Amino acid sequence: MKKVLFYTQDRWAFGSIHHALNKVLYSHGIYCNLLDWTKQTTNREFELLNNTYDVFVTMPDAVLSLHSRGIPLSKIITIAHGQWDILLAKSQATFDFYPHLKGFGVISDVLKSKCIEWGISVIPDVVELGIHFDLFYSKVTDGLKVVGYGGDKETLNFGGQEIKRPSLVPRVVSQVNGVELKSHEFFNFFCMPSYYKEIDCLMMSSTEEAGGLPVMEAAAAGRLVMGTPVGYFEHNAPKGGGILLPIDEDNFIKSAKEKIEFYRDNSEAYLKKCVEIQEFARYNYDWSLKINKWIELLNK
Repeated sequence: MKKVLFYTQDRWAFGSIHHALNKVLYSHGIYCNLLDWTKQTTNREFELLNNTYDVFVTMPDAVLSLHSRGIPLSKIITIAHGQWDILLAKSQATFDFYPHLKGFGVISDVLKSKCIEWGISVIPDVVELGIHFDLFYSKVTDGLKVVGYGGDKETLNFGGQEIKRPSLVPRVVSQVNGVELKSHEFFNFFCMPSYYKEIDCLMMSSTEEAGGLPVMEAAAAGRLVMGTPVGYFEHNAPKGGGILLPIDEDNFIKSAKEKIEFYRDNSEAYLKKCVEIQEFARYNYDWSLKINKWIELLNK
């Protein structure tokens, strides 16, 4: 059985994604573990890990750090989840390591195009993110009374710009009578399936996003999903995955307020839309639909 070690964060979206991958890949004959790069690991431990694992998977900006601990580039696969990962590596790398790696992947066609635009020497494979649909599935609620938020705390991109904009959601909800806001308080990702059951609508206000994962998870939960045209949501929302909101702050607030008021006052339309979103998630987001490309990349 091939042995793979994911070297990344064990929290938020990265934790959710890689814990899920560990389970799915095992059922396909690949044994995986996750090593949290925020915890100290000695050179001796890396020596022993190198003797155990066939493949090490990490982000582009961590490739040379992993290599400096004795892991051969030929055993490393790098996967970029966002533009930040590629640009940070490009700004810090002392040489072009991509041709020497075992493999290179990105989680969307948009990132693949960016790699070509930025002159990255290797064209990456596309490996899309998924979710465990059954884990997040729940019965659709009967009306819109509680709005939740999908995303992290304030986060700056490579250019120093705020990309998550969590302050926009309370500004929207405060203008709508009869609707309350329930923040997820940045719970551990293990808590999120229960959090989605406490809300009727989830809003994502990002200017950049990989998936984003919360809109995929909340869709599986049968919640009314609204978000900006970023990540997968830009393409999936018009196909039935949710409701697109303008990315401009003022128009975001105006449009979100109007949408919430409409679905608050029209329970039949709300129910129909939530069922549509959930069915879209069922046939488009589950890991079983995404995993083959990951397997191909890991088996290179």
